[in-house]
Amino acid sequence: MRKVMIVFPPTTEARLFPYLSLPMITAFLRRAGVDVGQYDFNLDLCHRLFSKKSLGDFLHRQERTSVGLLKQEYRTELARFLLRHHDTLWRDVIEKATGSVRETATGLPFVRQGVELLLEGSIVKEEITSLARIARRAAEYEQLAEGDFAAAELYAMLVEGLEREKPDVFALSVAYYSQLLPTLLLAKWVKQLRPQTFVVVGGQQMMLRHEEICALPEFVQHIDGIGVGAGEETMDKLLQALFSNLPKQDVPDFIWIEDGIVSSRGPRSSVRIQDVPTPDFTGLPVKGYLHEEFHFGLTTCVGCYYGKCVFCSYGNRSRREKSYQQKTARQLASECRELVDTYGVSRINFVDENTNLQLVRHAMHHLREQGYSLQFTTRNRLEPCLLDKAFVQELKELGCVMMSTGYETNSQRLLDRLDKGVQASDYQAIIDNLHEAGILLQLSIMGGILDETEAEVAASQAFLAENAHKIGIDVMQMLVAEPKTYLTDEAERFDIVWKDTEELRGNRLLNYGMGRMGKDFLYKDGDTFAKRLERFVEIYETVTPQKNSNLAPHKRKRGAKTQPEPVTRVQLLPWVRVIEAVQKPDQPRQKFVADLLWQRLYVLPDVLIQQGDEGLLLAEREEGHSVLQLFVQMELGLPTS
Repeated sequence: MRKVMIVFPPTTEARLFPYLSLPMITAFLRRAGVDVGQYDFNLDLCHRLFSKKSLGDFLHRQERTSVGLLKQEYRTELARFLLRHHDTLWRDVIEKATGSVRETATGLPFVRQGVELLLEGSIVKEEITSLARIARRAAEYEQLAEGDFAAAELYAMLVEGLEREKPDVFALSVAYYSQLLPTLLLAKWVKQLRPQTFVVVGGQQMMLRHEEICALPEFVQHIDGIGVGAGEETMDKLLQALFSNLPKQDVPDFIWIEDGIVSSRGPRSSVRIQDVPTPDFTGLPVKGYLHEEFHFGLTTCVGCYYGKCVFCSYGNRSRREKSYQQKTARQLASECRELVDTYGVSRINFVDENTNLQLVRHAMHHLREQGYSLQFTTRNRLEPCLLDKAFVQELKELGCVMMSTGYETNSQRLLDRLDKGVQASDYQAIIDNLHEAGILLQLSIMGGILDETEAEVAASQAFLAENAHKIGIDVMQMLVAEPKTYLTDEAERFDIVWKDTEELRGNRLLNYGMGRMGKDFLYKDGDTFAKRLERFVEIYETVTPQKNSNLAPHKRKRGAKTQPEPVTRVQLLPWVRVIEAVQKPDQPRQKFVADLLWQRLYVLPDVLIQQGDEGLLLAEREEGHSVLQLFVQMELGLPTS
């Protein structure tokens, strides 16, 4: 039996639950009798970086090389804290051994910070804005750099995986731009370690960028083929072409790369979504994902039934190809039931670009009729059906706990230019309905929209501020001209002009790994991106969405203030430490209060006295009492007698 090793590579924030491409392809291949080993290297790398060994090695290097700068001392103190509490954090967050959502949620921010601490400065997290430069960087990287903990662990994981699986085919599913450089490193290392293994790369980034990628010989030198479709039938037929008698040209949605020669794309896949099996998560560390709850994702469809939003590559592509398909309500209910029975999952995230809410409603009714219930989340537009209070309440009663929706802007003129197909005048009623029903609403907001005016930006900002107590905001991004969008294909219609550069533009300031990446362009009024970005960031600084779980204490709205009792002694919380450091090399050392949970730093005022090393602060004068009161209000410590 032939062996396939399929991998989701680093580095992306998609660590909350398994990314679906692996379980979907794995289920399809296993049903066909293929031996598949699936690996989420993106998550596995997090686990290895958060090990005692990696954190200890990092701390040793910090203590050996630090010159006392605040940035260095903060990281050193964070590493010490993580090592001191490692056993508890590992048990609560990685193993979820206690089963307590509260304990997992408490430890989760520290684990995430520990992972990012070890990723800092690594090649696997480098942000390169050109496909050609990504290819050159991977090609020139010959030796693991000293101190690059992440690259060393990634290489070790690959060596172990290849030895365990001995794959005939090594497949990489690349969903995000930030995964491209690690993907090329993995492909290169596979060819060095096991030259006979066939390396194939697929996923959303290949669907978007395969023309540009195939035109770069350095990019594809260690890749034997590229998948440019959904992947299930492609992988099945690829195995038949490699190891049986299927003609190569019959492999659907596939581009062969042989001796630098790139073939044309194969025929379109004929597999229908109604014919695919339930995703198979077996082999993945399903309870080790970096979220407080144990949950899975599911899709209800392929493509987007609307598909017109001019900036959406996924929707525009499915509309052009007329490839939209959706599951039946009974099929969806059956898949949910199977995941509950097999894995004990209690929440499903419907991760479509635009979930059909009526379909989900029917599926959840079927599930209830079979004696099952679970919580679910959706991703969808602010559709007119959400104006119906009874419908929204019904979704809540069926288990809906959260909706992630595209808001973009409050300007109807801009929504129409983007062809969003929604009415800004409906937004308030929809927000009120969801808030009243108790469904968490997470908005995606967009800046730098075509010819937006200052008045339009200000109106959106005011609307969000007015509704801050009813919403969360999970994505803020500037408009990106991704490949294969109407925006990119019809640039003149939208008054944008391409810059003469191979460099791409994304959201380095706002999104992890720069977020979505597209061609760099000029606006109608010139090169005003930086100015527009600065204005957009004002929304982040002035709007405090109270439904965001990661909102720092000093940004939370509180009830009516009462006259506090004088505070003379405060015991700092365990993750709040006093550190000594210099902000710049030529400055004197100072004491700082470092909040390792919320990543806040404050100069320790002279009016406070530190007693011992256990975080006890005293104030003998009245002005110090008010400072300690502020520390308590900001959840830095607790008053003590």
